[in-house]
Amino acid sequence: MRHIAVLVMSVVVALSTATPIALMGAQGPPTNADDTFEIPEGELCEFGIHFDVSGKMKTIELLGGRTIFTFPGLSATLTNLDHPENQETLRITGSFHQTVLENGDVKTVFTGRNLLFDPEAGFVLAIGNFSIVFDAAGNLVQSLSGQGQLIDVCELLA
Repeated sequence: MRHIAVLVMSVVVALSTATPIALMGAQGPPTNADDTFEIPEGELCEFGIHFDVSGKMKTIELLGGRTIFTFPGLSATLTNLDHPENQETLRITGSFHQTVLENGDVKTVFTGRNLLFDPEAGFVLAIGNFSIVFDAAGNLVQSLSGQGQLIDVCELLA
């Protein structure tokens, strides 16, 4: 779960630093996912990014090592810390479906609009159906792949 994000957050992201939002949910009703934080330059983009996230999220634990993260009404306002006038508000109302595979790998399927990071794809707004796989040690096994649109968020904020 530490690779899901922030972005999760729709999270915020498949970020290992973004898990606080992904872990806030519970089996009950959706909870507030309001948060602000900053990611330093070089982590996602050549510049630092301020995140202002608002909306709801819910974590649903299922049998068989499966978890669903939903983000109704979630949006993130991202600000380039080098050029604060460069700001974008993104609706990230998608969901993550996580499954622990028999070999211990964790496969995450992203549907809808999600803010994600992948070492190959970069920091992107993913719109559609995508997946990524990490092994039990957190190493990337399958890079972000799927069908839909990937929008480079660093380019949007540059």
